[in-house]
Amino acid sequence: MKRRDFIKLGATTFACGNITATYADDKKKDDTAVLFLFLGGGASHIETFNPVPYAPADRRSVTGATKTNVTGVELGGLFKELAKRTNKIVIPRAFGHRDQNHASAVHWVVTGEANFGAGTTSKWPSYGSMMSRHHGVNTDDGLPTYVKLGQYDHNGAAWLGGKYTGFDATKEGRKDLQLLGKSDDFRKRLHALNVIDSGFIGKDQQMAKDWRDLRNQSVDIILGNGSKAFRVENDKDYNSFKEATLGQDALTAIRLLEAGSKFVSLSYGGWDMHTNIGQALSTKQAELDHYLAKIMDTLEARGMYERVMLVVTSEFGRTPKVNQNQGRDHFGKLAPLMISCGSYDMGKTIGASTPNADDFDSGRCGPEDLAWTIYDHLNMNKTARYTATDGRPHNLVKEDSKNILKDIS
Repeated sequence: MKRRDFIKLGATTFACGNITATYADDKKKDDTAVLFLFLGGGASHIETFNPVPYAPADRRSVTGATKTNVTGVELGGLFKELAKRTNKIVIPRAFGHRDQNHASAVHWVVTGEANFGAGTTSKWPSYGSMMSRHHGVNTDDGLPTYVKLGQYDHNGAAWLGGKYTGFDATKEGRKDLQLLGKSDDFRKRLHALNVIDSGFIGKDQQMAKDWRDLRNQSVDIILGNGSKAFRVENDKDYNSFKEATLGQDALTAIRLLEAGSKFVSLSYGGWDMHTNIGQALSTKQAELDHYLAKIMDTLEARGMYERVMLVVTSEFGRTPKVNQNQGRDHFGKLAPLMISCGSYDMGKTIGASTPNADDFDSGRCGPEDLAWTIYDHLNMNKTARYTATDGRPHNLVKEDSKNILKDIS
């Protein structure tokens, strides 16, 4: 059910409380935030960030390698624009895990927690959900702190409960943010809904609570100023981003982070390239390169380069040896990862793979470390424990998890 329909119809089968939400505390323009770009399908670690140009012909990047503005660092041959900005990124070349199943590998990379055989079952909250549990689900302008632009599996709240699931900013979802009619009439309908539902006791108390929290969040968005951030067509840079969905979503993400959101996820799928990987990348990776450059330049131009961490990753990499169909298959040992944020030392690689990019050689890091890297940037407490909806406490991250940008070389 759409959130607007839920409010309009009354949803008298659910419990209701006061129209409130958890606000992010003391929002400041220099608050840290994360833009998380997920390349669903398993992007090749070789053709993206580790082209191994001296490996045998059937293992090196099929798109070649391009020199960058950082001496000694090369990227995949299609990253022409990113190569000009490599001094503003970090590439962990020993990032990976031991899972090559799409569903469970996605879970591991987007939550920091393994869940073998996951299917569509989410065992652990996503990074954005954990953030909203710590910082609150809304800013004081009614803007969600966690917004999802496009979908990938396991980006919900799991045991934290529906309140922290984040706002799904589909086209329909963005349309629902527009206030239809007068605000006074809207408030009267809400008051009537409260009166009707005030004495109801839901059969499923957790579901009732989740729906109430989501409804309250929607109300704050609609009545607040936060919805203005979604009006991307009014942005001065819109013409530079409008040609592709990735571009429009990227600019929307920047506007949301500029307005106060703290974690915005982007989905750019289609990387499961078992055949003709070179041909497939010629359009896919070229578009990614174009908009990564736009994102980085715009964040810097708007004074957000130091506070916003841009993370680009995928559930796993691709097999080092090109298969008989001129593609690459699933490979969990290494996965692509790129981070850009001016608050840290940029312009380098971290860790190293073997010469054929078929295993790590030094500086190993995994999803658990990516989780703490993100949470540390968001000023969260490593020893924090949160209580699940069933009453059980869970640690935020594993004690031995490392900040990739601080603790690994």
